[in-house]
Amino acid sequence: MVARFKKIHFHCDEIEDNGYQLGRARLAGLFSSADSSAEAKSTLSGLHNDETAARLYAEALIAESDDPEINAVLAPERSERIPGLKFLRSQESPHTNTRSIFFEQASQSIPIFGTHAVVEIGDSDRKLVSFDADLTSPPEVPPIAVISHLVALEVIAGFCGVELESLVYLDAPTLTYFAETSEADWHLAFYFRNVPAAPKGEVEEGHRGHGLARSPRDDFLLYDYLVDAHSAEVIYYFSAQPLLDVPTSMTGIDELAASRDFHGRVIGTKFELVDPLRAVETYDHEFKDIMLPDLPSAAISHSQPDFGNSHTAGVSAHFNATLVSNFFNNVLKRNGIDDKGMAIISMVHCIYLKDGAGPDWRNAVWWNDRMWYGQVSNGSGEFDSYSRYLDVIAHELTHGITQSSSDLIYKDQSGALNESFSDIFGVIINNWYPGEPNLMAGWNWEIGPGLARGGGPLRDMSDPTKTGDPDHMDKFWQTSIDNGGVHTNSNIHNKAAYNLLTIENDAGELMVPPGVVALLYYLTLTRLTRRADFSDCLRALKSVANTYFMGNSSRQQEVRRAIGQAYQDVGIT
Repeated sequence: MVARFKKIHFHCDEIEDNGYQLGRARLAGLFSSADSSAEAKSTLSGLHNDETAARLYAEALIAESDDPEINAVLAPERSERIPGLKFLRSQESPHTNTRSIFFEQASQSIPIFGTHAVVEIGDSDRKLVSFDADLTSPPEVPPIAVISHLVALEVIAGFCGVELESLVYLDAPTLTYFAETSEADWHLAFYFRNVPAAPKGEVEEGHRGHGLARSPRDDFLLYDYLVDAHSAEVIYYFSAQPLLDVPTSMTGIDELAASRDFHGRVIGTKFELVDPLRAVETYDHEFKDIMLPDLPSAAISHSQPDFGNSHTAGVSAHFNATLVSNFFNNVLKRNGIDDKGMAIISMVHCIYLKDGAGPDWRNAVWWNDRMWYGQVSNGSGEFDSYSRYLDVIAHELTHGITQSSSDLIYKDQSGALNESFSDIFGVIINNWYPGEPNLMAGWNWEIGPGLARGGGPLRDMSDPTKTGDPDHMDKFWQTSIDNGGVHTNSNIHNKAAYNLLTIENDAGELMVPPGVVALLYYLTLTRLTRRADFSDCLRALKSVANTYFMGNSSRQQEVRRAIGQAYQDVGIT
């Protein structure tokens, strides 16, 4: 039996667009206290928590779709409500005063890879706002593995050309049902996460990557593998990687010779680059290899709160990390990279011996939950630290947000989206400060200006062709290099984002201000499924726009048109 994935989309303000007969009136009658019918009272009695409410709405909408291939999710012969959906998590959205409840589909208690359902409800009344799902009919594949997970691990070792002994300490895999696309065959597979081995021939010397120097992510690769539990074949793989102290006001000179104000803390007679309020910490690695197990025990410090020009690399890293943290917290309302208050730890003056003996290391990378900054000699006996590049820093830290939210698979279109979201927020944050009105005429659309070979930018959102990259789906690069061309094809989505950020109305005003665009893209990123493609992103972006402007139908339509036009101009529909 082949897979048949089906997408279901519903928004309470899009009744006329989605083909549902379940209109707003019926929703109000069935699920609101305004209705006094026995059915409504019985239904309302079950809305005592978010998960129950979400399951109730999902059940009604799946049944309303009248699709026999996914109605099996409902499993009417069982007493539980929608037993085919497994609860994952819930997430607050203070921008829209809603909560999203996330599920994945399971069959015979085994998860189905790549499926999901998101039910968005009102924060105070649990009324339905939206529903998005990728579901499928239950796979007709025996749920019992024929081989052991140790045999599957041996298959991976052979596939990667490594010794089995190097992999035996991995966490035990889980079983999952997997089909690569609709119309592809189903498999029961062992799902291994964070395997420290790349497939033979997958990583090519000289591949473009982030466009910077070699980093530990190039040498200590982590991949996820799915191995058929019956035939013992690798069927899919992808990269798994992109204190209660009182804050004290400090100042110092950064890498750009600018005076910066920031916060740190006082320990005894030392003023340290540790901001306890924003959870930003900055350390000096003293030109040591980042692979050394011994890390600095104390943050960069000075005898006075004015650092002067005593540590420009550290001041830049600390100040720029603070800007990114402020944007995450104040604009996106996200509590740090993982939304749980995770600290942003920066290490300056780093080298990576596998890239060379140093002291030059031309890179800045988010790795092992830290930012690591290299440097390049400037010819005067001093070094220019990569901590000066706010756009690169914001790009890398956004990979952390992606990893801890949608966790987009780092391959093909989902991997290109992974890279594109980092570019989008890298550019927005780089142009956001010193603050509104953030006039668009003065924006710099380049990512990593001067960092590419030849002195150009790594990428350019306004015109990807400047760096030899595609700006339309007609030029989409079909390749196995760089995980399916994630750093190249990301530019198509970058161009769509540029279009949305710059589209104007008849009066010459921006249709969607940059702060709103940032919020919409953030909300979209947090609700995408791991295998989302460009079209899925467009659909989710329109949906979160409907929620954000709910109650203002004219604004909803205006923003939806702007989004549609921005994406249509690059061939994404």
